Amino acid sequence: MSVIQQPKQKHVNNMVSILKIILLFIVLTACLESITLLFQWKDIEQLPQFLRIYAPFLLSASPYLRYFNALIVIVLGYFIVGEVGNVVYAYMRGFSDHSSAETIRNITRIVGFGVLLAILASIFSLDPSAALTLGSFGGLIVGFATQTFISNVIAGIFVLITRPFTFGDIVTIAGNTGTVKEIRIMHIVIESIDASKDIMIPNSLVLSQVVLKNRPGMRMGPIPTTITLNVPPEKVVVGTIISLTGQLTETLSGKPLAQASVILFDRDIGRDDLLIESSTDAEGHYQIEWKVRKVDAFDDTAELYVKFEGDDEHKAVNTKQFVIEVAE
Repeated sequence: MSVIQQPKQKHVNNMVSILKIILLFIVLTACLESITLLFQWKDIEQLPQFLRIYAPFLLSASPYLRYFNALIVIVLGYFIVGEVGNVVYAYMRGFSDHSSAETIRNITRIVGFGVLLAILASIFSLDPSAALTLGSFGGLIVGFATQTFISNVIAGIFVLITRPFTFGDIVTIAGNTGTVKEIRIMHIVIESIDASKDIMIPNSLVLSQVVLKNRPGMRMGPIPTTITLNVPPEKVVVGTIISLTGQLTETLSGKPLAQASVILFDRDIGRDDLLIESSTDAEGHYQIEWKVRKVDAFDDTAELYVKFEGDDEHKAVNTKQFVIEVAE
C-alpha cells in the first residue's frame, strides 16, 4: 500500500468505527425499550390487548427484567467500548507512537468498563443513591492508589497533544539536559549530551517544572563525535603499504563529518608519534595509506590509532588502539 493510500485507509477505518458506535447505541436503545415494553407489566390487567395472548410468559419473566437489561448492557456495551477505544487509538496515532496510542486505548477501555459497572450497579440497586455512593467510594480508593500513575498518564496525554518539544530537541528538565529520544505515555526519555545514558523523566515533572528548550540551530557545546578504525592486518612487513579505513560521524545524529582532518598515531611510552594525516570524504569515510616502518626502538610492534583533534563545533575523539607486528 502506498504512503498516500495509508492515511486514506486509516481515515476510512476510523469512520467505519464511528458508524459502528452509532449503530450499536441505536441497537442498545431499541433493545432496552423493547425489553421494557414486553416485561414491565405486573398483572394481566395492565397488559395491552395485543400482548395478552402471551400473558403467561410475559408475567412470569417480568421479575427478571433487570437481568435482561443488564445482559443487553454488558454485551452491547462491551462492543461499544471496544470501538471507542479503536477511534481513540486511530486519533492518537496521528501524532504519537504505537505504544503510547495503545496505552491510551487501554485506558479508554478501562474507563469505559468502569462506566458499564456503574450502569450495572444502578440497574441492580433499588436505591440509586446507594449505587452512586458505592461508585464514589470505589473511585476514591482507586484514585488514591493510582494517583502517581494517573497524574503521569494525564500529563503524558497533554504532552502528546500540545507537543511542547519533539524528537531531537535539546531540552533541560528538572536539571537534566539531553536530546529528546522518546515521548512515552508515562515518561520522557532524553539522551544525555555525552550519549552515555538515557534519562527517564516522569511526565508530571514536564508540566510542573521549568523546561528549557534550545532554539533551532543552537547547541549545548561541542558536538560529541565517533570515529571508527577497521581492523588492520595483524602482521605486516617493513616497506609494505597498508590501507587503514574508517568513518567519522556525530555521535547523536550519526551525521558524517566531511573534509575533516584525521591523523594516524603510534602510541609509544611517554609520547604519541604522528605517522600520517588524511581527511574524510563527503560520507565521513577516510582512507590512510601508510608505508610500514619500524616505529618502536624496543620491540617489533606498532600501536596504531586514528585521532580526530576536533574543531570549533565538534569534540576530539580517538579510535581504539590496534597492535600489529612489524617484521623485517
